Amino acid sequence: MSYDVLLVSCSYEKLDHPTEARELYSADRFRLARSYAERSSSPWFILSGEHALVRPRDWLAPYDTDLNEMPSHYRSAWGLWVVAKLTTICGDLDGLVVEIHAPQSYVDPISAPLAAAGATLQLPLAGVAWSEWSTWYRRIPECGA
Repeated sequence: MSYDVLLVSCSYEKLDHPTEARELYSADRFRLARSYAERSSSPWFILSGEHALVRPRDWLAPYDTDLNEMPSHYRSAWGLWVVAKLTTICGDLDGLVVEIHAPQSYVDPISAPLAAAGATLQLPLAGVAWSEWSTWYRRIPECGA
């Protein structure tokens, strides 16, 4: 893995009570992505349709905001919000390699703002069908174990 920051999308499936964000999302795909992220010493964050960028240990209550169902102006503002929060947390993004594990509907709104901030994007799952993401993670011994 050669990235500075990893962004993982949230999942629709959530626990029914407030908890740390890293525990809130209960989908298998999210748990596998979390395992992938936690193996690295690099920081990782969760892309949330409701909260934009979330630290894994931030406490969240369950919510039902689906970025895919939001109008284009919301998604555009959301993308700027994600990058603003990432800049606040990480500082200057110029030269940073950001690996993104998210569906295209989450990647599109943040791609241009990240590039404008000088970040380089890596999309290792770009050619993998959404239905095959869990299989992709399970091929990595430390994730699928």
